[in-house]
Amino acid sequence: MDRGSPGNGRTIAERLDHLIGTIHPPERGPLSYMEIAEAIKRKAGPGGPTVSHATIQKIRKGEITDPKVSTLTVIAGFFGVPVTYFFDDAVADRVDAKIAKVKERVELTRAQRELADMLGDGDVRDVAVRMNGLSADSLRAIRGVIDQARRLEGLPETPGRDT
Repeated sequence: MDRGSPGNGRTIAERLDHLIGTIHPPERGPLSYMEIAEAIKRKAGPGGPTVSHATIQKIRKGEITDPKVSTLTVIAGFFGVPVTYFFDDAVADRVDAKIAKVKERVELTRAQRELADMLGDGDVRDVAVRMNGLSADSLRAIRGVIDQARRLEGLPETPGRDT
């Protein structure tokens, strides 16, 4: 089987693109090819297996469609996935599902920390407690008042549910 087109699923380039776009430190975007290559080099140590940033870029862009298994093994190790992620649809699906769950937990934890910080302010907590039990119409009206107050004070809009 051509390793550039594993199974009926995504190509190696698409799978690598997904890993790069999905697995990165919180609060920032994807790592650069140079950052990935340097991290692999640090982890490998002197004489260990490495891969260049140019090779990572070429694989991701689909310019290298049949990379060596040893190259993919190094890349897979960096992202913490089995090398079979690049060749086996079932493995890729399981890994992607695990990645999605971890990212969901990270986002939930971040939201919980933000809420705890906001509720640490006694005035914010008092307003939140007073809103408990109000109808959806009343909550929408209050949200409108709060949005207007934020605009008047030059504060950014807060992300929230669409009304």
